[in-house]
Amino acid sequence: MTNAPDYAFAARVASLRSSAIREILRVVARPDVISFAGGLPAPELFPTEALASLARELLVSPRGPAALQYAETEGHEGLRARILGRVPFPASAFGDDGILVTQGSQQGLDLLAKLFLDPGDEVLVETPAYLGAVQVFRFFGARVTFLPCDADGLRPDALADALRRRPKLLYLTPTFQNPSGLCYPEARRREVREVLRSSDVIVLEDDPYRDIWFDAAPPPPVVLGHDPARAVYLGSFSKTAVPGLRVGFLLGPPAIVRRGVLAKQATDLQTNTLGQHLLFELLGQDGFARHVEGLRREYRARRDALEGGLAATMGDRLSWNRPGGGMFLWARIAAGGDAAELLTHALAEGLAFVPGGEFHREGEGKDTLRLNFTHSAPARIAEGVARLARAFERWRG
Repeated sequence: MTNAPDYAFAARVASLRSSAIREILRVVARPDVISFAGGLPAPELFPTEALASLARELLVSPRGPAALQYAETEGHEGLRARILGRVPFPASAFGDDGILVTQGSQQGLDLLAKLFLDPGDEVLVETPAYLGAVQVFRFFGARVTFLPCDADGLRPDALADALRRRPKLLYLTPTFQNPSGLCYPEARRREVREVLRSSDVIVLEDDPYRDIWFDAAPPPPVVLGHDPARAVYLGSFSKTAVPGLRVGFLLGPPAIVRRGVLAKQATDLQTNTLGQHLLFELLGQDGFARHVEGLRREYRARRDALEGGLAATMGDRLSWNRPGGGMFLWARIAAGGDAAELLTHALAEGLAFVPGGEFHREGEGKDTLRLNFTHSAPARIAEGVARLARAFERWRG
């Protein structure tokens, strides 16, 4: 094969880096590897039969041709109405013109970065932070500032200090955060809102895990009670329906949403029509609420299996907080060390996880690791914990 030409890529392409998570996922495709790495829902819990039945009925009905045709960029009108009826605040907070259906909430982040970020603009994120958001912000030339968190979430004092620099965006995932699993209590949410009261920063709240709670329903979003002219709320059905439909949503001020529609038209024209129609039908079924309740029960059992296994075999080697929802348990190596080194031994044992340094400012958080518990059944989780313990023995002796 001849050498590739010296392509004149755009300057922003230099910021692109392969995610370590994606590299790890290449390894876990092997059937002998147990994966605590990806943030994947359990495929055996997908509402497959319901979707198959709905698809058959839809495609032979008078609505079938519309489900296979191009459609408006804003999204399926009925689906938008159903989303507005499900969000955890009054639909009037943003209105009928304040919603855009997106290709998962990840596209919402991409569109907002396109709308707001010029090279050199500052974006504030939590520590640790969702890697997919950090990648988007950096691709558009932003300076990403990691703000410290404590056991209750983003520290209000650190936020207040950072806001004095007049950053362009603040990105929050306060409900069962990826990767930490942290859920801000209501008191901390009020404190954050109070700090934001005197700022003109645009707040992006990403909330894909809200419905995956185990012990108690989470408090209302941070943006509820914040200035609606400076708040954007992102959601997704990838965790509760199926990720393959790639349907999420963006709620915000109509002036932002209108420009988001234009940016989306230039990106992909629209979110896939068939997926929107299927999700519209699925959300209209009484059985969908029972499906989500079943997910909570099963994922709670898987969380308990992971935490119980760690407590029995690695309680003196790792520390962690019990996640009240979401998909991840966040652990720290008690004696310190680099989790990337531990991963090398874990992969040799047939176990994958994500070293926590991926979610921090470069060079920080090396003693942390993210463990997913939703993708594997409890028995497989137990075996994965045993492999992790053996890997620790190989690493530290």
